[in-house]
Amino acid sequence: MSGGDERPTVAGEVIELDRLISMANQIGDFFAPYPPERAREGLRNHLRTYWDPRMRSALLAHIDAGGEGLDESVIEAARLLRESAAEKSGYYGPPQA
Repeated sequence: MSGGDERPTVAGEVIELDRLISMANQIGDFFAPYPPERAREGLRNHLRTYWDPRMRSALLAHIDAGGEGLDESVIEAARLLRESAAEKSGYYGPPQA
């Protein structure tokens, strides 16, 4: 990283917890106007698709420790993320007719 790079710093394995909480809540705020089920799914999908696995793990660990600072919508979506982790991952091929 160059000295002028404004991306969040990575400490150890993951981004700083305060920054992670802030980012998760910002995503939750984005989906807040949607109907509850769609908001949870949109947030879960965003975390699954765009967050590094280490970030997702840190978020889930923080939730397991009480989730202090996280909006309830983020906690609910992260729980969906954990439930869907058991699903088959990877490429499913083209849509079936």
